[in-house]
Amino acid sequence: MKLRIENFTFLLTFVVILLAGCSGGGQKTSPKIPIVSPNQLTPDGTSTPAGVKQNNETKTKPLGKTATLSAKQFSDLEYLATLKEIEYIEISRENAAGIPLPWDPIVVPIEWWKRRVEKGIELLIARRQDTITAEEVDKIALQYHREYGLVASMQLNIELRGSIGYRVKNLVNLAYAENPDDFDTLLLWVLAGGNLVDLYGEKKTTATRRLFEMNPDHPWVLHKLAKCLLGHNPQEALGYAQKAQELDARYRPLGAEGLCYFQMGDYKAALASFRRSHQYAVETSQPTYIIGAIGFWVSTAEIVVDSGGEGEDGREKKRKSGRPLLGPDLPTMLYR
Repeated sequence: MKLRIENFTFLLTFVVILLAGCSGGGQKTSPKIPIVSPNQLTPDGTSTPAGVKQNNETKTKPLGKTATLSAKQFSDLEYLATLKEIEYIEISRENAAGIPLPWDPIVVPIEWWKRRVEKGIELLIARRQDTITAEEVDKIALQYHREYGLVASMQLNIELRGSIGYRVKNLVNLAYAENPDDFDTLLLWVLAGGNLVDLYGEKKTTATRRLFEMNPDHPWVLHKLAKCLLGHNPQEALGYAQKAQELDARYRPLGAEGLCYFQMGDYKAALASFRRSHQYAVETSQPTYIIGAIGFWVSTAEIVVDSGGEGEDGREKKRKSGRPLLGPDLPTMLYR
């Protein structure tokens, strides 16, 4: 069987095998694989504080030689075989303009990862030949997730797939049920667990406040909390949005500061903030949907300012209902 991976075909199949139908329980086991938390880089190349902390301690980087690979290379056994004297592999974020992930880049031992990919191929063949049941695949998949740690394994799947499927959500919910007071677990639940339709509702807001209490200097948590509070308490939200931008420049083009000013009725400040966000988005080559969304907000604020506040009665009615005037979704629809 030829193992070279093309156009993510194997990757997607492999992920489906390891996630298909997994909803079982069991006791949590400690991760056996070292995870690193190196400092992240902003779009302008400057270093920012490491993202995820647990017990107020930054995780240490493995001592072995590490190669940074794309998601496609990560799943290509032939390519992995060419990496001599490499002990760890890390998913590349070289082109990660746009919405930041809330955790640090993931590093796994290369030999362990090869065995996991090979096992995925074995399961795929066995399932196609009907020599193993779907339930048996689920059991084996859950065992592999627990070997790595449910939280880290789901982070890895989100990184490789670039999306959050319902099977990932189910396993995130399982991890949260087993360990609700762990920072990394709660962080992942806020991102990928619970009700994915109501991402700024009461439960997610309460959970995000807990994260803030556990680590008040986590940029993603600050940005998320600002978006959660935007409708009902934009003045409080503004402080979180500004601090997130100060700690990590990648939050500048997402426009949260401007949204808070607009919600407060300070349209000139909102316009100035949106213009800064738009300029930074263009300068740092953000995705077109982010540049487009910020551009729309600039135009909206310009109309309000130029008209002397025309339409304020309607905005005030919406404001009193606790709804964000410009909505919390754009431009951060997924990784908030």
